[in-house]
Amino acid sequence: MTRLSLHSESYGVTGNIGENFLRLLGTPALSQLQTVIRESVQNIADAAKLGRGPEILLRLRRLSAAEMRCCREKLLAELPDETRSHQSLSSFLETENPVVLEICDFGTTGLGGPTRADKIPIGTNRTDFINFLRNIGTPRDTEYGGGTYGFGKAALYGASKCRTILVDTLTEEGERRFIGCHIGARFETEERRMLKQFTGRHWWGVADRNDGIADPARGKQAARLAAVIGFPGREENQSGTSIMILDLQTDGEELAVIGQKIVEGLLWSFWPRMMRTTPKKRRFTCRVMVGEDVLKIPEPEEFPPLDLYCKAMRAARAGKGSDVRPVSCQRPVKHLGNLALEKGLRGKRRPVVAESSLFPASAHHIALMRPAELVVRYLEGTPLPDERFEWAGVFLVDREKEVESAFARSEPPAHDDWVSGNMERGHARTFVNVALRALETAAREMGEAGPSRISGRFEAPPLARVAGRLGGALAGTGGDGAGPVRPGGDGGGAGGGSGRSARVSRPVFDRLVREGGRTLAVFLTDVVQGNGTSGYVLVANASIAMDGVAAKQDPSLLRPEIVRMQSSGGELSSGSSRLDLGKAEGRFEIVAEVLPDCAVTVDVELIGLEVG
Repeated sequence: MTRLSLHSESYGVTGNIGENFLRLLGTPALSQLQTVIRESVQNIADAAKLGRGPEILLRLRRLSAAEMRCCREKLLAELPDETRSHQSLSSFLETENPVVLEICDFGTTGLGGPTRADKIPIGTNRTDFINFLRNIGTPRDTEYGGGTYGFGKAALYGASKCRTILVDTLTEEGERRFIGCHIGARFETEERRMLKQFTGRHWWGVADRNDGIADPARGKQAARLAAVIGFPGREENQSGTSIMILDLQTDGEELAVIGQKIVEGLLWSFWPRMMRTTPKKRRFTCRVMVGEDVLKIPEPEEFPPLDLYCKAMRAARAGKGSDVRPVSCQRPVKHLGNLALEKGLRGKRRPVVAESSLFPASAHHIALMRPAELVVRYLEGTPLPDERFEWAGVFLVDREKEVESAFARSEPPAHDDWVSGNMERGHARTFVNVALRALETAAREMGEAGPSRISGRFEAPPLARVAGRLGGALAGTGGDGAGPVRPGGDGGGAGGGSGRSARVSRPVFDRLVREGGRTLAVFLTDVVQGNGTSGYVLVANASIAMDGVAAKQDPSLLRPEIVRMQSSGGELSSGSSRLDLGKAEGRFEIVAEVLPDCAVTVDVELIGLEVG
């Protein structure tokens, strides 16, 4: 098996970019792990073949003893002279079972083209290999590409304790290539009474006979090295790239937790490309593994609050829906994109990550994205006054070249914002400023607006999607119980004698059930009885919830019914919308019918009976 040689990059006559390469990413808003996921998958999107969505595998694991022996004897047998690089790599090689993160794609173009940045044949169209592994700051060459300059590769090295990655690629032309890369500190050595300076970039490959430059191992040699270090296998037609981040920075977290964060990172930034309605030529097929275990990735349409965002995304793509607003510039006249907004009952959260989740407890944001349909960031707005409801928006930039390129140029290296301040004065800067002002206004006014008009058309959702729309845990309850208690009904005599007063909490959605061919929604409420009465009657009323509010009921339409009410233990029950409580207190279930194509909400009141 081939033993790779080390090549350390020396400064050229006109200089080079040195160790500051790692600072080019700036200071992203996301964590280091989430930045790696975001930037890597964004690069995969740019490398996807025309007419075919990529398959993506993110695998977190520990290297075996045999794989570490391969690193020590074949891949990283030669170490850099620079002290810090030497120490960090030695520490990795001495670790028994270090953690690695593999980022693999299949069905993409792979890293093809020349392997030397100084020797490019005339007529060459693709330079993927040198753009990723040699050059820094190369402009994008993919129409509507998610990345603009490729700075995201710096995040790969930053996530490694030893600042090192291994790369296995099968090009679209069928050539297998394998190479190792390290980014360290600049250093110098003495040579013939002169100081020779080095940039801190190092490669492990097959040394060129003429100048010693490390080219990748190729063909069967490359495939053999990839197999021994444990990279996923590739069939001859499975072009693409696998990147292994050596000695991943885990910050002491369990691998299972990191795996969950990877799943959440995929959903947070790439749900538009994971939707069922995304065309196959653009849709991502994703897998996340921890060791040999495959983690479940929820479908965005079934994962609140992404269910609302997906509905808004469909409307933004189509340019029509319950609330779609074109965003335009008047001077010069130019359509900038579509803003789609959706309201709904706050879906019950099913967190992927138990703590520090990326997803807010209540959605009140606009997802900003260019035609690549990768979320740039979430623009925060005003929450709806009723905590049971939430709203989600999508702004999709127009595909017209002048407009799309303006927003692409406004993005910082991390591609996580639109910032016009550093742009030159001109139409491009105007487009970004006009759009941001319009979006900020819309986001602010969403929580201040009254009930919007109700569309006559609704998409019939399956049971799980109805559940997502019905959730409504209030602040401070953790989503597991009824909300804050409140006084009883206006005219029902709730109150009574001295001491505590009678109170009933606002009902909170708990779950859906199927009975007798009907879908039923179960709500929970808490009752505290007052003194000086002989008991109370709990009265419930069900309403259709449309477009984020309880709709005024048209008498000519069917209305949801209260099927039954009962105490949590089943001691008291009623088959109607009224339950005689007597002296009973505590938690009660209210079961309401869910009509087709609608969500339901429930209100309650206490009617008190005077003593004697």
